[in-house]
Amino acid sequence: MIKKATLAILIALLTFFLIVPFVSYSSYKEAIKAECFRHLITARDVLKHEIWNYFNDRYGDIDVLSRNPVIAKGFTRLSGAFHAYGIDDPQSQKIKSIYQPLMEYYVADYGYANIFFVEKDGSVIFSALREDFSGTNLFSGEFKDRNIAHIFKLALEDVSFEDYSWNDKVNDFTAYFAAPVFEAESLLGVIVIELPFSHLDSILTHKAGLGKTGEMYLVGEDGLMRSNSRFSVKPTILQKEVDTEATREAFEGYVGAKIINGFRGFSVLSAYTPLNLNFINWALLVEMDEAEAFASINEVESLLTVIASIISTITIGYIYFTHRAYKRAEEEHDILETEEQSKA
Repeated sequence: MIKKATLAILIALLTFFLIVPFVSYSSYKEAIKAECFRHLITARDVLKHEIWNYFNDRYGDIDVLSRNPVIAKGFTRLSGAFHAYGIDDPQSQKIKSIYQPLMEYYVADYGYANIFFVEKDGSVIFSALREDFSGTNLFSGEFKDRNIAHIFKLALEDVSFEDYSWNDKVNDFTAYFAAPVFEAESLLGVIVIELPFSHLDSILTHKAGLGKTGEMYLVGEDGLMRSNSRFSVKPTILQKEVDTEATREAFEGYVGAKIINGFRGFSVLSAYTPLNLNFINWALLVEMDEAEAFASINEVESLLTVIASIISTITIGYIYFTHRAYKRAEEEHDILETEEQSKA
């Protein structure tokens, strides 16, 4: 009876030492997962706010510039000189020199790639930094199919944005904001600012707190990245296509965080959101490989497996040898009883 009670106690202890750690681990595992997702969500929301600020500030810049009376006066004077003498004539250059310092200030201080004045008939009558567009017509000239021509036509109606494309002149991807310029109620033309991709790239390259596998990136509605992946030696902007569960949900308007199969073929924790800017339809994603995010969980799992194996081995061994000793004692007792009966 005592032996059976001992065996029951040992089994109970074994059950306790095996179950309690795994129950505690289950709660720990869920807490770690929740904390990892909270970290990515926080990074996503902070980054989204920074990108909002950047593009909304540039929207404000072009809107203010287009309403500046100095700009409107510049359009009138530059247009007269352009049509009378051409863009390279000394008279035209003299008029340009009046406005050049102000435009160079905007280019340098705000980090623009360039600023253009385009008449409503499509003539490019001014550029802060001389480009091939200067003196051409965006309705009928050789650049009529370029992005600058497209943004010019849109901006005849309202402030507009044109997505990034490669620019050989500055050796970078650039985008455009443009707005109509009026004098009184009369439309004079469009002012265009050109934005280098380096501004956006600097916002997206923060890696603090994202470990070895975390990254932040943008995807356009065409499925192509609007940023460079930290895992590619070659530029991925407008080159790498991304079609994942997270990007699809973001373009459907959902904000979320889940484990998905990432664009590099690994399981990742992904926090995603649409940018929700009126002039941009992009998805923002912050991701980290599941293996790295849950590394501490895997370590605990390995440790618990080792502990459980040791406890099980010791307990089962103890039960086995105790039971074996008990059986041997019973056998010896039976032998003694048999001998005593034989003598009797």
